[in-house]
Amino acid sequence: MHDETADGTARVPATLNAARLIDQVVDYAIIALDGSGTIESWNAGAERLKGYTATEAIGRSFSMFYTEEDRHTGLPLRLLEEARLKGRVDSRGWRIRKDGTRFWGDVVITALHDDDQVVVGFAKLTRDLTAEHELEESLRRSEERFRLLVSQVKDYAIIALDPSGTIESWNVGAEQLKGYSAVEAIGRNFSMFYSEVDRRAGLPLQLLDVAREEGRVVHTGWRLRKDGSRFWGDVVITALHGDDGDLTGFAKVTRDLTERKRLEEAQASFLATIAHDFRTPITAMKGFTELVRDAPEEMREDMLRRIDANADRLMQMMKDLVSYATAHAVSTTSRPELFDLAGLARQTVPTMGSALELARVELPRGQVLVRADKTSLERVLINLVSNSLKYSATGPIVLDVVRVDDLVRLTVTDQGRGIAPEDVERIFDEFERGALATEDGGTGLGLTSVRSLVEEQGGSVHLTSVVDGGTTVTVELPAPTRGRATA
Repeated sequence: MHDETADGTARVPATLNAARLIDQVVDYAIIALDGSGTIESWNAGAERLKGYTATEAIGRSFSMFYTEEDRHTGLPLRLLEEARLKGRVDSRGWRIRKDGTRFWGDVVITALHDDDQVVVGFAKLTRDLTAEHELEESLRRSEERFRLLVSQVKDYAIIALDPSGTIESWNVGAEQLKGYSAVEAIGRNFSMFYSEVDRRAGLPLQLLDVAREEGRVVHTGWRLRKDGSRFWGDVVITALHGDDGDLTGFAKVTRDLTERKRLEEAQASFLATIAHDFRTPITAMKGFTELVRDAPEEMREDMLRRIDANADRLMQMMKDLVSYATAHAVSTTSRPELFDLAGLARQTVPTMGSALELARVELPRGQVLVRADKTSLERVLINLVSNSLKYSATGPIVLDVVRVDDLVRLTVTDQGRGIAPEDVERIFDEFERGALATEDGGTGLGLTSVRSLVEEQGGSVHLTSVVDGGTTVTVELPAPTRGRATA
């Protein structure tokens, strides 16, 4: 029976109000359990979350919401026992709905006591955190993938620094570039990569200060590896901040641009020398032209020969430049066709100069078919034979073309001055002329063009040389599958 208020209306007991409130809550499953875990009450939130009606749920053990694996391990009873001993227990994990689907439940079980503090049952409150859990898992997987990505990147050194510049993380790229293992690097200051001069000038700390003030800083310069060798490093340092805006550290990304630096230096050297190399024959031609007007008849022939030689020298340098530019042009297209490479050599070489000069070139015999861009291989032949003529004043130059298994092999051998051993490995690099050829002029682009043209045809080129013993350049190209010819 309800009490009455002063105006005569019925007063609803507080316990009844609480029961109605709990019953109508839909965002939380709120249920009562007896001391053994049997369900005694069931609200609208429980029906909505777990799919059972009150009639279906009341009187059954709450363990029916747990996975088969959790029931086998005794998790439901362990949770009750912990709540009994500690007053409450929190648990998160997969739970099962009536239809067998799973949800990620955040569960709080609270022990209920009578006036004598004896546990008479439990209150169980469950929230569905499936969406939040999936988001957390997605973020965790994303962070894990990112961590793996960063740790396994080999082309960039990616490291984390604390606000003072102490190394906190170290990826494979950092180990490969700088030579230190993670154990050797983590915990040390990143200034160890800088030269003694840079450290004395305070450069490492200056870079951190700029990154702290401006958000990031970019710097390029020489850095040191563990073995003391130098590399040209392009460094980006980015300031990292927490949610509160406070600086938490720095991300430091380094690329090795040593090859690019070397190429830039070679290009600068090339531009400096090409002006001299072009100016020298032009000045000579101009001088001989002035002299030839007034020179005695018997001297004119020698002067004209000198003018002609200097013109040839200029022409060869121009051919090298054009060949190099053409090989590197975006619009360059290869038009493979089946043709006789030995025959192309016999056609091309006689057109390269005077018969007297070319008389010492031994041309290949027979027929050797290749499928490639004919114009490209014509330029290869011209470059290689011109080099041999230029650097071997006497002696035969042997040009040979043979088929060996699935390769077509072109060789050009001379008995000239050769190439210094330390120059052999880089002689195909751009603007590289070799120590024994620095006084001969030229662009240092002839062999670079040869390599580009050959590789464009799917082939390779290599060179062997002995100082004062001559040079052999070998070009190998894929042999056609049909039309096997004899050499």
